[in-house]
Amino acid sequence: MKPTKMRNQQIYRATFAVKSKQVSSPLSKDLQKKYGKRRMRVAVDDSVKVIRGEYKGIDGKITKVSILSNSVAIEGIKREKLKGEKIDVFIQSSNVLITNLNTEDHWRKSKLEGKKPKTTPKEAKPEKPKEAKPEKPKEAKPEKPKKTQTKKETKN
Repeated sequence: MKPTKMRNQQIYRATFAVKSKQVSSPLSKDLQKKYGKRRMRVAVDDSVKVIRGEYKGIDGKITKVSILSNSVAIEGIKREKLKGEKIDVFIQSSNVLITNLNTEDHWRKSKLEGKKPKTTPKEAKPEKPKEAKPEKPKEAKPEKPKKTQTKKETKN
């Protein structure tokens, strides 16, 4: 099977946990410097800017995230149907740039702060050797008497 066909099958058959990680967008330069990451999973109430497509240049907050279609709905971007009803337009998550993160979720906040930017060799501090802890003497356990097996005499 061709590699591209295999990759497409893996994407199509991926579990929701894997698909959820794929709904990510690049961070702005300021956020990249602050958190040391280039991409982040999008979440509701993140401020984003559309960088590609029909709605290029529009800023707004994310109102909905669709894991199945790997896309997001942004407030202010709506399309009018023939009957006059307005519906959300979903934009591919890779086509938006995250300008401000929603850090109300403590898990997301700790995930962002947990990964530090790579340090250069000049900034790296030498590690101190660990002190050896004195070992505690092991207590002697009383020995159990061993059982002896006896052969039973069998009648012939």
